[in-house]
Amino acid sequence: MLVLLVGCPGGDGGTSDPPRSEPITLPPPLTGGIPPGATAPAPVDLEDWRLHVGTDAPAHAPILRLAYSQDLRGELEACGCPGAPTGGFARRAVAMEQFEAALPVLHVEGPNALGRTLTGLEVVQPRERARARLVLELMGEVGVEAFFPGQADLALLPPRELATAAREVGVPVVASNLEETPAGWARSWEWTGEGRRVLVLGLLGAPRSATEASVAATTDPVQAARDLVAAARAGGPVDAVIAFTSAEERERRGWRESGLEVDVLLAPFKDVGQPQSTWFPEYLEVIADPLGRALRRVDLVFVGREPGVARNPDAETAPRAVASQEETWMRLARERAELQAAVARGEDPRVLAEGYDGVVRADPTTDPVELQRALARVTVERDRKLARIQPESTRQHVAVVSGVALHPELEQAAPIVERIDAYQSVWLAELKARLEAEPVAPEGEYLGFEGCVGCHQATAGHWSRTAHAEAYRTLVERGEQRNPDCLACHATGFGKEGGFADPDAGRYLLNVQCEACHGPSALHARRAVTPGFKPQAGAPVGEGTCRGCHDPANSPRFGFEEYLPKVAHPHR
Repeated sequence: MLVLLVGCPGGDGGTSDPPRSEPITLPPPLTGGIPPGATAPAPVDLEDWRLHVGTDAPAHAPILRLAYSQDLRGELEACGCPGAPTGGFARRAVAMEQFEAALPVLHVEGPNALGRTLTGLEVVQPRERARARLVLELMGEVGVEAFFPGQADLALLPPRELATAAREVGVPVVASNLEETPAGWARSWEWTGEGRRVLVLGLLGAPRSATEASVAATTDPVQAARDLVAAARAGGPVDAVIAFTSAEERERRGWRESGLEVDVLLAPFKDVGQPQSTWFPEYLEVIADPLGRALRRVDLVFVGREPGVARNPDAETAPRAVASQEETWMRLARERAELQAAVARGEDPRVLAEGYDGVVRADPTTDPVELQRALARVTVERDRKLARIQPESTRQHVAVVSGVALHPELEQAAPIVERIDAYQSVWLAELKARLEAEPVAPEGEYLGFEGCVGCHQATAGHWSRTAHAEAYRTLVERGEQRNPDCLACHATGFGKEGGFADPDAGRYLLNVQCEACHGPSALHARRAVTPGFKPQAGAPVGEGTCRGCHDPANSPRFGFEEYLPKVAHPHR
C-alpha cells in the first residue's frame, strides 16, 4: 500500500508564498544589452550606410539584375483580390526609382501586359484599346526599357498600331518570331556590362484563333531563337540567352523537346500551385507574378568559365543572400526616409517603450538613427556575401530568382494616381451615358435585392450573412468604390444593359446580390404577381458563373465544390 502524506505550510494558512532567500533575476530588456555568451556585433560606420556599387563594392563577379512584370493583364492599380492591395503602377514607379538609384538594373515588361483578352476569342471593345494605350504610357512613366508582347497584346493593338503607340511613349518593342516585324521593332534585345553579353528574346506562342493568325502570324519559335542566337554569337561570345513567352505549358514542353536554345525562359502565370521557378535539363523556367502585384527579379551571376547557365545550388547561396540583403536594404531605406521626412516637419517619430528593467527606450524601428545603423549593418553583411561571388568559380553561370515587393506600405507616385483616376472617371462617364441612351428590354431590367426579398425571405436572410453581402464595403475600405475594374465583381449589373454605372446613383445594386448570379429579375417578379403567369426561373448557377470573378489570378484558391456551400441557398 502506498500512503501519500500531504501537509500545509506553517503560518496562518494563507496563500502567500514564503520569503525567498535569493532575489528574482529579471530577463534581459527587449532592446539593448548583450545576452551572456553572445558575441557583440561588429562595429559599423554609421555614415557608411548606402549600398556599395562599382569601384566602391568589393571585388566580385558581374551581375545582371533583371526586374520585370509579366501577366499584368491591364491592371493599373494595386489589386486587393486576394489579400492586401499590392502592386500597381504608382507603387512600381516609386519602387523602381529607388532600386535604380541604388543598383544597376534592367527593367522590362513581358507578355500579356495590355489587357485581359487572354483566350483569343474575346471581342475587343474600344475601351479595352484605350486601356492598352494607357498601359503603354504608364510603362514609359515607370522607366520600362523594353516591351516583349504576347499574342493577347497584339489582339488588342495589332503590330503596326502597337509600333506607332510604343514609339510615341518611347518604349522599344521586341518580338523574335513574327512573320513581319514592323518598322522600329527589334527581333532581339542585348544587354552588355563589364564585358558580358546577354541576349533577350520575345517568343510569341502560337496564335489561338484564326483572327490572331491573320493579325500576327508567327514563325517557328525554336528556329527563330536558333537563328538569332547564331547571329549574335557570330559577333562574339554570348554569356546567356533569356526569352520571354506567353505560350502555355503544353506548347513550351514541345519547345523543350525540339531543342529550344535558351538559358532562362520567362513564362506566364497559370495557377497558384505553380512553383516560382523550375530547372529543366534544357533551361531554367521562371513563372511570372500576375497582375503586377510584384516584380519578378532574376539575377544572372557571371561566375562561369564557360557561357550558359546551369543549376548549382552551392554557387547560388551567396547570390541569393545578396539579393535578400538588397531587398532588406530597400525596405529599411524607405522606412528611414519616411522617418526623416517626419523629422524635417518638426516631428519626433520615435515611439518610447519601457523595458522589463524599467528603462524607457525608443523603439528602434521608429528611430531614424537606429534605422541608419541597421542599414549600415545590412551593407556590411551584403558586402561580405558579395565578396564570395568570384568569377570563373563554376563551370557555367548561375541564376537566382527573387522579387521586388510592391506592398501596401509603399508610397504611391501622385502623378500616376491622378492619371489613373482621370481615366476611370472618363470610363464611368462613358458607361453612364451609354446605359442612359440604351433602351432596356423587359428581360434585362435589374430590380436589386429589395425586389427579391418579398418572396424569398429565407434565401435573402441567408445571403445577408455571406461575404457577397459585404463585397462593396471592401472597396470603400480601400478607396476603390469608383474603380470600374473592381465594381464589375463587387456590385450587381455594373456596366450591363439594365444595370448601372454610377455607384452613388445605383446604390440598390451594390454588393454581389441575387441578380449577379441569376441574371436580371424584373420580368420574373412581374410574372410572379400576374395571375395566370408562372415566373421563369433565374439562370442556373454553375462553375462558369462563379469563374467570371473567381478566376485564377483574383481567386487562386477557388474551388467550386468548396465555395458554393458558403453562398448556396438554405434549401440547397
